[in-house]
Amino acid sequence: MLPLAPKLGVRLNAVSYNIILKGACLRDGFMGARGVLDEMLSRGVRPTVVTFNTLVGSACREGELGAAERLIDEMARRGVAPNAATYALLMRGLCDADRHADAEKLMFDMEYRGCQADVVNYGVLMSSRARRGDADGIRELLSAMRKRKLKSDDASYNILIRCLCDAGRADEAHRALLEMQLRGTVPGAATYRVLVDGCCRARDFDLGLRVFNAMMASGHCPQARTFRHLARGLGEDGKAEEAFFVLEQMARREMSLDADGWQAVVTCVRSSCSTQASEIKLVNELVLSN
Repeated sequence: MLPLAPKLGVRLNAVSYNIILKGACLRDGFMGARGVLDEMLSRGVRPTVVTFNTLVGSACREGELGAAERLIDEMARRGVAPNAATYALLMRGLCDADRHADAEKLMFDMEYRGCQADVVNYGVLMSSRARRGDADGIRELLSAMRKRKLKSDDASYNILIRCLCDAGRADEAHRALLEMQLRGTVPGAATYRVLVDGCCRARDFDLGLRVFNAMMASGHCPQARTFRHLARGLGEDGKAEEAFFVLEQMARREMSLDADGWQAVVTCVRSSCSTQASEIKLVNELVLSN
């Protein structure tokens, strides 16, 4: 359609080419997409920061980090100022190549080039440290963000909470949840899901149930596998009343328990002297409905 545009009285601009550029990245890769930029320039269309960010991201995904760095230099020559997202794309590429120190250095270098680091840049470094299990390093980055008056979002805390949960440190992950709330960051569904799943993996089902209750009270809902894991774990721990509560919540959402979960709950019911008739009836009804 490009050759037809002038005949139709349509003046091509950077927005038009940016759309084509994204498609070229998907179909032809970085080198093919680079040809679109060259065509833009030959037609006198000035590229924007979106144009260059698309190319930088494509180059980094293909491991062409040298090409990505040259693109950022080219941006400066053409009077297009790189933004925080530009540097975040290159930082992510460096981290993917295990060049973590270079990524951290780039975040400081970008400020000398006149671009202030933003939450997205810290997020890249946090994810890099999380992959290495460095929870203390993530905390240091959160502290550095606060010193720079950058507000930590729920995604930043999610990285810390997931890292702690992966290390089996569910108690610390829960404290991180409380900290983010005290600092005015509202947890999203992903935050609660990561923490409940982490508690279940650590077999701390009491804490998992507390987070589960907080999650439900906030209007969010766990995924089906989280319900099943929590119900089964409570049953295995002999906590019949708590397991029944989770089962009731599952029934309201038309979710079913797996065979291992039912075995754990039924065993718990049989061994519990305090189980009420109404609770046994509930188990029977749920079993029959599944």
